[in-house]
Amino acid sequence: MNKFFYLIGILVMMMSCGKDIDQFIPNASQGVQGDITRLTSKLKQDLSGEITYVGTVRCTGSQVFEIDKDLVLSFPPGFVDLNQYPCTNGYFDISVTVCDTKGEILISGIPTLSENKLLESRIECNIEIKNGNHSVKLAQGKKIGVYVKDPDPRDRMELFYGQETDWLQADGDPTIWNNVANQEWTLESDSTIFFGFGYGCLSDSIDWINVDVFFDIPENQRTPVCVELPDQFTNKNTRVYMAFDEYNSLTSMPGDSIQELFCEHYGSTPIGFKVTFVVIAELGEDDYYFAAKSTTITPNLVESITPVKTSYESIKDYILGL
Repeated sequence: MNKFFYLIGILVMMMSCGKDIDQFIPNASQGVQGDITRLTSKLKQDLSGEITYVGTVRCTGSQVFEIDKDLVLSFPPGFVDLNQYPCTNGYFDISVTVCDTKGEILISGIPTLSENKLLESRIECNIEIKNGNHSVKLAQGKKIGVYVKDPDPRDRMELFYGQETDWLQADGDPTIWNNVANQEWTLESDSTIFFGFGYGCLSDSIDWINVDVFFDIPENQRTPVCVELPDQFTNKNTRVYMAFDEYNSLTSMPGDSIQELFCEHYGSTPIGFKVTFVVIAELGEDDYYFAAKSTTITPNLVESITPVKTSYESIKDYILGL
């Protein structure tokens, strides 16, 4: 009987080893349970009705749309090449997702990092234009106007384009800060006049766009940060985020299979900033765990956190309140 259990143990060890394994399993005998994508997908679906705006845009002619309370989009005449994207009924479908809080960024947006440096976001938006089931792109040389209302606009704001989980500067030049203007605007469309004050810029891309500013923090004042969780929480069933308490900034902390920690790898976190670590996990269908822990960043911080079983509604309400 002892030999039987010894052989079973060897088989378990062999099955847990292999190349190119993305998730880490700190305790192989315990195995991995749950699938975090079920929870994140449910959160995103529930939130989409509150932050996603759908409608139509004429295939020709200039138009202005007020999206959300702070965002105005302006489309110029001929913004789509109709030879490339024939317009069948005079209108394209348009969908705009707006993320202007840390909770909305956590669920539906892209974390606020660019070139391994921390950003403070004013607004993120994802613009989708479709003709039926086919996506439509801007015509060559055409730009849409992006206007963000803000009573106290900051200097050095920059336009960014989303690329997977990163933000790239639209002008590709980190030394120039002139593609976002602090301005007052008056726009007219279909006999409606739109007034506003804040940020204005022109984008030659749709999809994910963002108006942000880099934190000006010397390299020796930035540090990597990690979170340590109990063994059953892995990057198969858990997500960890770091929300900056005094800024509209949020980074994700993916699982590190070597250290068996969840880490912000780039060393982009400013020392002395106040943050809240947010942990969400799904250890089985409808079996959710959560933790939120606040601290002040110190060099090479490793924070130990133990998530507790939490209802889905409580997790959703907390995130929406970030």
